[in-house]
Formats: sequence, structure tokens, C-alpha cells
Amino acid sequence: MSPSVSELHHRAAAVVDLACISHNLNVVREKAPGRKIIAMIKANAYGHGLTRVGAHLAAEGVDYLGTAFVEEALELRRAGIAVPIITSGPFSKFQIGLFIENQIDFTVGSVDALQLISESAAFYKKRVNVHLKIDTGMMRIGIRHSNADKLFTAALKAEKQVNVVSVFSHFANADSDDLSFARLQLERFLEAARFYERRADQPKPLLQIANSAAILRLPESHLDMVRPGIMLYGCHPSPHTAAEAKLLPALSLRAKVMYFKVILKGSSVGYGRTWTTPENCRAVTLPIGYADGYSRGLSNKGQVLLRGRRYPVVGTVCMDQLVVNIGDGEAYNGDEAVLIGRQGEEEITADALAAQLGTISYEVLTGISQRVPRIYINERRPAACRTSPVTARSSGAA
Repeated sequence: MSPSVSELHHRAAAVVDLACISHNLNVVREKAPGRKIIAMIKANAYGHGLTRVGAHLAAEGVDYLGTAFVEEALELRRAGIAVPIITSGPFSKFQIGLFIENQIDFTVGSVDALQLISESAAFYKKRVNVHLKIDTGMMRIGIRHSNADKLFTAALKAEKQVNVVSVFSHFANADSDDLSFARLQLERFLEAARFYERRADQPKPLLQIANSAAILRLPESHLDMVRPGIMLYGCHPSPHTAAEAKLLPALSLRAKVMYFKVILKGSSVGYGRTWTTPENCRAVTLPIGYADGYSRGLSNKGQVLLRGRRYPVVGTVCMDQLVVNIGDGEAYNGDEAVLIGRQGEEEITADALAAQLGTISYEVLTGISQRVPRIYINERRPAACRTSPVTARSSGAA
């Protein structure tokens, strides 16, 4: 049973159910059987806690952990997590040594970047792992698909210094209703990757392009590896994927009632006096606000669950506090309020908050700040983390 913050010393907490993450990982395995998995844990594991979620996924046997930047990867290494790590974002030449010294794989999207890595690897007298990024339509980073041969050729010339583990790209809209552009991107990607088919004597890198949406809706894109992100945490990339699998939200955001009051008719509440009570009402103050990641945009819009009932947030959400109108309801100091999650028969999802804010669940979850403690439940006592490296396919592999 999940602990209540009312039973703990925290004024608020994000409770992360690791069993839900395991369930969602199993959905990935069912949808893409036999494929290697890069579990994306960038942005503090989408708000769920980088090192604890990273250790859990490592114990679950994922092949890679995926971060955006080397700083995140270094945090995992400092926590003793030894599984292969790929960073998917850009890096500066001054960070290359950090990658090499800590056995962190590079994403390489240009011949110039490959040259810098090759020179550094020679200096360290090491052969380093790289993943070649092809831009098939995202227009962020990566060599244009029509020029990919230049990067592949450069990588072959530098094979004493670099091991090409994979070639990959990223979908721009695999979560949309119309998958025609996603299929065009896949076609472009596979055409570029045929470079390796024409060189039967060379090891063939693994091919990967499928994100959460493509794992759920575009099975032809699964190839050799898949990269689940938001789906690991129990949210669908968009409404168009919701019918494809039952995912379990892993995080609930909770706070203690810290103050009870009766607000008299005609009284205004909060900064800017944005809400005035039309009649006498009961209200409670929660010690959580926009500095914790509960958006100011939810002022006079948001709802919370208290004693199994749904109540509105009134007035402007402050940096550290917010006020809830409980009408004629009951509440006591120390009661637990749920801002994201389930209480009784009621539920407030990250998707519901995102809809109110005109954004996506990714932003809601990653916006939960570091000052909110994470409490982990249903944690497996992990066996030793898997440390064997992932290598490219041999030239004879299927």
C-alpha cells in the first residue's frame, strides 16, 4: 500500500511506484519482442528521479539508459550504475574527455564531431562507442539523410578509434493521427542505412528510430532497438496511442493540509485578488506551489482530491502555497491532498493538468521540482546491475 504524506514528515511528496514502471517496460517488451531497449531517463527520469529509476531499470535488464546530456550520465555513474549509457543531445569539445573517462556513449551527428572524438580517443588510447544520428525530418541535430554516406564513410575510416554501435533517427510526429510523415522518415532512414548493406565485410550497426509513439503504433519501425520514454512512466504520447496499450501512471503528487479556515462571503483570495467567495465557505491551504512545479497557470482552474472528493483551487497559485475551496466539506490539518494521482474513486492525471495548461504531460511531470522529495514504493532489491556492453551486429546477423 502506498504511504500517505500524512504519515510522513514531508509537507509534500511525489510518490513513485516502481512496479508501474516495470509494468510499462513489460508493455514495451510485448510490443517490440526481442528488440534491445534504450530506456530514456533524461530530465530526471521525466520527473521521477534519475538515479533511483535508473537503478531500477538497470535491474530490470534494459540494454541502455538514455540521457540528454553528459551531466545526467555522470550522475548515474557517480551512483554506481554501470550499464551502458547513451547521451542523445549535443556536447562541447571540452566534454569529450568526460565521456571517454566514464565510458559514456556519444551521439554523433556530423563529420566534424566525429573527428574531434576520434582524435580524443587516440589521445586516451581507447576505442569509444558512438551512435550516428541521421536527420530524417526533425531538423534538430544529425546529418541530413541525403548526406549520411559522408558520416558513415568517416566512421569507417576512424574504426580504430570509434565503434559504431548504432545508427538512429527521431520521429517528428509519430504521435499524430496521420502517420504519413513518420513513414516517410522511416523510408529515408532505411535508405540511408543501406550504406552498410553494400559493405558485406563490415559489421552492421544496430538500427533504431522507434520512440514511445512508434513502439505503440508503428511496428515496422522497431528494427533492432527501441527507445521508450514517456510510456515508461505511464503516460501516452498522445490520445492517438491510448487504445494501443494499458499503461500505469507511476507518479502521484501529494501534499498535507496545513491550515483550515472559514472564508466569509465577499472576501478575495490570494495575490491579485483573482477570486472572491460568493458565500461563506471552508478552505484549506496546501504547502505546495509553482516553485514545486504546480503551475501558476492552474490558478482558479486546478482541482485537488481530498477525502475522496474533488475540490477547486481558488485564487492565484503562489510560489509555495495554494488555497482549496472545500465548500461545506470536511478536512483537518495533516490530511493528504492529491494533486496528481488517485484517491478513492477519483483521479487527476498529468494529462488532465496538461490539457488545462495547454501543454503535454511531459512538461507537467518534468516540471516537478527537486525540492519535492521522491518516495519510492514497490522497489525490487536489485541484483547486480548488468554491465556487459552492447555491440554492433556482426555482418552475418539477421
